[in-house]
Amino acid sequence: MKRALAALLVVQLGQFGQLTEARANIWADAIAQSAPDPSKQVYEKAMRDGDDHVLLANIESSARAERRRQVQNALDAYRRAAAARPTEAEPYFRIGATLNSFYLDSCFTIPQLNYTPSPLRDCRSDTIDPVIAQQTIDAWTAAEARAPLDPRFSASEGESVLFDRAILHTKLGTKQSLEEAARDYERYLERSDGKNENIENAWSNLAETYMMLGRLEDSINAYRELPYTAEVSTIYGAAVALDRDERGELAKQLILAQGASGFATFRLRVERGDTFFVPTGEKFYYYALAEETFGRVDAAIGYWRQYIGSGAHPQFHPRAKQHIDALLLRKRARPSSPVDPFLDMR
Repeated sequence: MKRALAALLVVQLGQFGQLTEARANIWADAIAQSAPDPSKQVYEKAMRDGDDHVLLANIESSARAERRRQVQNALDAYRRAAAARPTEAEPYFRIGATLNSFYLDSCFTIPQLNYTPSPLRDCRSDTIDPVIAQQTIDAWTAAEARAPLDPRFSASEGESVLFDRAILHTKLGTKQSLEEAARDYERYLERSDGKNENIENAWSNLAETYMMLGRLEDSINAYRELPYTAEVSTIYGAAVALDRDERGELAKQLILAQGASGFATFRLRVERGDTFFVPTGEKFYYYALAEETFGRVDAAIGYWRQYIGSGAHPQFHPRAKQHIDALLLRKRARPSSPVDPFLDMR
């Protein structure tokens, strides 16, 4: 009986001790919550400073050097915020968005969409700054590591960090970056409901990326996901993939189906930069195949040679040489006046 009583007292004293400790923890938590968090204060101030500098960088009347200085100030502020609270994803989202918007995104003006050129990009060249592109990719990758389910990585509204990052990977043009681009496009499509207006671009870009990696069957299968009424640049991409897979007659049928006006539209889109190629010499394969399809032998030979001379995607140079050899044989066997594919547009 006494042993039982003693045991009960031990239990009760233990419970009392736990209760006392719990109360102490409650008070400690309350004190901790009321105490200022230096890292939070540094983080919030740095984020505000970054946002303020971005606003100043957006003032169009400012000199280019001043806008560049304000962008750098914004990036420095966001990096201070990231250092203050290393688990937060938001500073990295803003670093990526700031670099992309000011240095990489566009060289076009579309007033109806409130779309203006990236103010610090050198639009005299088709290329982008690879260092800034890699910094942008790294920032978005750091954000993804901290917040992989953030809706900015989805594709529900068409806009997505995954899509933008894939574009930058593609423009870097290395084998590794193209593989990364393909993965981003694949994940973008996996997360899509199939209804947003950017889906055709994603499938087309993925198909083109597969082709640049030499994955011709995957490229053709990706093009099959697109409707026959797809944009003309997409149809031309499918034709090139088929030709490189030695299905040249089917490739030419696709090009002929677009007509002379389709060829003109395609060239205009390329020359305006709406459709881009990495490296730029890749466009000559498209021009050569179209010119050959429309019977302009000399123009086709010239473009095939320009393609080979550009050094773009040398794995497809043997196929280009096959075209040149066949065209030279045709010229020797049966000289004929070239057909002008733009004749019906006059």
